[in-house]
Amino acid sequence: MLDFINRVGIPVFIQLIIESWNSVFLFIMIFSLIMVKVSDRRANSNIPLTNELIIFYAALFLYNFFDIICWATDGDASTIGCSVKEVSEIGYFSVGAFQTLFFLQLVKNHVAKKLGMKILEKITTAFQLIHIPCLILLALTPITNALYYYDESNKYHRGQYFMVWYFATMLSFAFVAGVYLVFRKKIVRFVAHVIGIAAVLPIIAFIFNFFYTGISFNNIFVSVMALILFMLYERYRTFFSVKNAIELETVKTQLAENKLMLSESKNKVLMAQIQPHFINNSLMALMAQCVKEPEIYKNLSDFSIYLRSNFEALGDTKLITFEKEMENIEAYLSLEHRNFEDRLKVEYDIDLDDFLVPALSVQPLVENAVRHGIATYDKGGTVWIKAHKQDDNVIIEIVDDGSGRSNITPQQTKRKGIGIDNSRARIESMTNGSLDIITTDHGTTARVVLKYQKGE
Repeated sequence: MLDFINRVGIPVFIQLIIESWNSVFLFIMIFSLIMVKVSDRRANSNIPLTNELIIFYAALFLYNFFDIICWATDGDASTIGCSVKEVSEIGYFSVGAFQTLFFLQLVKNHVAKKLGMKILEKITTAFQLIHIPCLILLALTPITNALYYYDESNKYHRGQYFMVWYFATMLSFAFVAGVYLVFRKKIVRFVAHVIGIAAVLPIIAFIFNFFYTGISFNNIFVSVMALILFMLYERYRTFFSVKNAIELETVKTQLAENKLMLSESKNKVLMAQIQPHFINNSLMALMAQCVKEPEIYKNLSDFSIYLRSNFEALGDTKLITFEKEMENIEAYLSLEHRNFEDRLKVEYDIDLDDFLVPALSVQPLVENAVRHGIATYDKGGTVWIKAHKQDDNVIIEIVDDGSGRSNITPQQTKRKGIGIDNSRARIESMTNGSLDIITTDHGTTARVVLKYQKGE
């Protein structure tokens, strides 16, 4: 043991003890997170970043393991010592690169994609691609000594191109720090904390290791980061659990109240059904009398489709295909075209329509775009209806270039809010999706995000 301490030095020996204990704690944290994941699956809840932290801690466990082996064999010139050190050094650099790419992917998934920012997503991908030459240098290092080499006593030294790896990693974490500073208020608070800590501590460690290589500040700071992230995760999990419990009690109370209201309103609903049937039958009779008047017949037909879709959606908890929702939207727009004529333009960018949505969830958004965007703008404008798939989600956007914030009366704002609230309620309760409204002085975008469910 004394020979070993004399060979590696007391500071490194102390670091090896610390890293060994860190590895024990990492194993405990990995086990704890796996248990959390299992319990969350049973409870049908989903705490953000659980999977990501498990992967990160597993990688950090390997990172510590390889670092311990590298330091333990440093100066051991035996055949076994040289071979083990060479393999461990490659493993250490490889896992380090993985951690850098991992946090860049975290930015891509939880910032760029969540905010729908294609440019940020491409920039993040560019930073990931920067590491390809570094990995090539790592692969060639056993032959070329590009990143590091060993002297005759099997001591580690930095190679000619080590700074390429160093600055590529530093730039990547500086980019992650920049993303945190710019977008921290727009993403989930816990995710923002993870990204901020993941950027700052490695940068500090790299700065220390630039001036002093006697110990591995990278492993020390990353282990500290793992502990901080775990404490943040546990605090957020507690908050998340309490929030879910409160929401569950609220839902139970609302269900009890709704059950009472439903019992009291059954007769009212039965009486109310008479009116839709009467209106529909009256329209059918009028259409039969207007067969020889194509324009009037088409107007009545569109109005009938619009009314029937709205009546069917009342109290309906079944999902319909987006194609069917579009039939109602097109019927509505056909009627509005007769009101606005050339002032209203509609453009479609729909990649798929076979997915399921709540009935009457998108049509009110189109109606808002026309009535509170285009209609309040003297020269009219354009409404864009977009639908495309992104990973496992479907993104629906209703965009108008109308008056936006500038010309809406308080009464219109109130009516607009009712339509949006109704759509949001149906989307959230029936699909667990989301609806965001982005309003500027030059128009409004209604953005619906929901899980892709293929219609039958």
